[in-house]
Amino acid sequence: MDTTRNLTDPAASDPRARWRAAEDRLYPTLIANRSTYQLALDQIQAVVDEVRRRGGDMAALLAVEADAEQVLASACPEGVGLPTDLLLGVACAVRDRELTAASERQRVERVVAAARSAGAQWASLRGPESPAELTEGSTAALHLASGTMLTATVDPWSGGPPYGLQVAPTDGPPTSRNFADRAEWLAEYRRRRTELAAAPPGSAGTPAT
Repeated sequence: MDTTRNLTDPAASDPRARWRAAEDRLYPTLIANRSTYQLALDQIQAVVDEVRRRGGDMAALLAVEADAEQVLASACPEGVGLPTDLLLGVACAVRDRELTAASERQRVERVVAAARSAGAQWASLRGPESPAELTEGSTAALHLASGTMLTATVDPWSGGPPYGLQVAPTDGPPTSRNFADRAEWLAEYRRRRTELAAAPPGSAGTPAT
């Protein structure tokens, strides 16, 4: 199933904000009331399960909101002990994150498949192809032969060294390094790419230091 439908529509920002607000309002009350905490979680899970049954795109989530009474009756036939608008909003938020994650997996699979078909060494998964184009944000590239991911970041508001590089091999934990100097950061990124390109197939390269 293609879960990308409607999920990137700018019109989805309003319902997402509404669902996030429901989470922000509901979860603190659950933590404060330990006596009903588990019951509340069970009801949230029941509604999430019902929302899953009703479709896999933004249109389905909006339809859930429009049919709130029937959705809650189907999910919790014995009634609910939580504010219905918050309960439904939280369930939609959970389902929306599931769909967004699935959509991103599908996008990455398509990008990787296209890169392999083209005989490329690398697949650019996020951001510009070169970190030299970054002034803020991140870029991620997957080395197809080894499965190693290189992620370069720029965060001018971090309060520390703004340039970051993470090397994430398939056979070990990721390693990260921060840089105060942009030229040094770019040089290290290029070095890592060259090292991975020259490594034998299946090799994840050497850890960052």
